[in-house]
Amino acid sequence: MDDLQISQLSSRIWKAGLPREDLVARVSAAIREQIQAGELQRGTRLKGETELARQLGISRPTLREATRMLAQEGLIEIKHGVGTFVAEHLPHVRGTLDVMRSMSALIRAVGGEPRVRELKIELTAASDAIAEVLGLSPRAPIAEISRVRLIDDRPLALGYEYIPLFDAEREYALVEGFDGGSIYEFMAKGLRRQLVRSEMAVTAVAAGKAQAERLELKPRAPLLLMREVHYDESGQRVLYSVNYHNSEVVDFSLMRTWVSS
Repeated sequence: MDDLQISQLSSRIWKAGLPREDLVARVSAAIREQIQAGELQRGTRLKGETELARQLGISRPTLREATRMLAQEGLIEIKHGVGTFVAEHLPHVRGTLDVMRSMSALIRAVGGEPRVRELKIELTAASDAIAEVLGLSPRAPIAEISRVRLIDDRPLALGYEYIPLFDAEREYALVEGFDGGSIYEFMAKGLRRQLVRSEMAVTAVAAGKAQAERLELKPRAPLLLMREVHYDESGQRVLYSVNYHNSEVVDFSLMRTWVSS
């Protein structure tokens, strides 16, 4: 970690206009941004706690808590007696089911690069099962998207999206322009369908042969199957997604509150 990196880090922490009440959050955010931007390469050793805290103008406990937060995210590794390092290995993606958030955003949040392979887009007729989920007539026109989502070069999820086409020719031409990135962003900007809520079912399943091959896993490896129906502002069902998540790379949490009987 050189003097330029420390100077840039300090500038991020003390940037004008940032809220002053939570210094730990500002420090962790500044380091996180450097890692995500590639300014701090994987394996880079941070300066010693005493010296780095002094150069940044913060206390050792503040720096210690900020690095602890980043270690929990998998962005840095604290090797006691050796030092603190930017993580060498890919971080584990952790999401929450409390809110709708794109997988691309989750990947970037842990310092990874969202990528896609095996992207396939087809105009097809809805099967009976898909038509029922989306509230369509059987054989109604839909766009079917399949892709393997990656964090950097590691398979994260095998996904299928089904989009009802109310003006088949025009809307399918738009869907063909989808680059495989954030489906949420595409729905809002590309199709002008703002997603506002969803209903999800989550199931643990074993990878079949085809799923295992595409996700580079052993057959019967544990996957997290998430089936989600998305609604727009009018309450219309405008997207159905089916994702098989590689549980070695990603997991999700859910905040629950107590309700007395």
